[in-house]
Amino acid sequence: MQIFPLLLTIIDYSYIGIFTALALGIIGLPIPDEILIAFAGFLSFKGKLSFFLSFFAAFLGASCGVTISYFLGKYFSSYISRKYTQKFTPYSSRLQEVEKIYIKYGNFVLLLGYFIPGIRHVTAICAGISHFPFWRFALYAYTGAFIWTATFLAFGFLIGSEWYLVSYYSNRFLMPVIILLALTLFLFFYLRKN
Repeated sequence: MQIFPLLLTIIDYSYIGIFTALALGIIGLPIPDEILIAFAGFLSFKGKLSFFLSFFAAFLGASCGVTISYFLGKYFSSYISRKYTQKFTPYSSRLQEVEKIYIKYGNFVLLLGYFIPGIRHVTAICAGISHFPFWRFALYAYTGAFIWTATFLAFGFLIGSEWYLVSYYSNRFLMPVIILLALTLFLFFYLRKN
């Protein structure tokens, strides 16, 4: 998908465009989510959009997309497991592995997964597949969506006309911090349990 027509859609449809693009992007369509949010931040910087309404639209879009993915994972996996588990026993054991991983680390994956391209598109589906309790899913996934959208919208607003460099800044500065934070939290809780 080309970025430029997508950004024109944001200009034409403003908040509805932000909401729709992010919901579809989180579900898994090839939409450059961070660039889109940063562009909305830039439009807020220019006074063409409200910062708070842009944030609200982005947060709702991300939350809606992640919720749809969760329920797709939950109900689609139940259907596959009922229909094919007896024929394909490896599928059953893989499903159990996913469930074990999510029981241990699902909170962190949902919270920080937004910041890792490719991971954010599968975290909710895996949570649904593993039948992660919805209330816990909502708590961590929506908190992650809040932090993620606020971060990239603020990036776009603060760097202004250089908003298109968000990927560069994100990969160079933000990603190492997120990875270090994730490792620190993982080690903290792992050592506390043992």
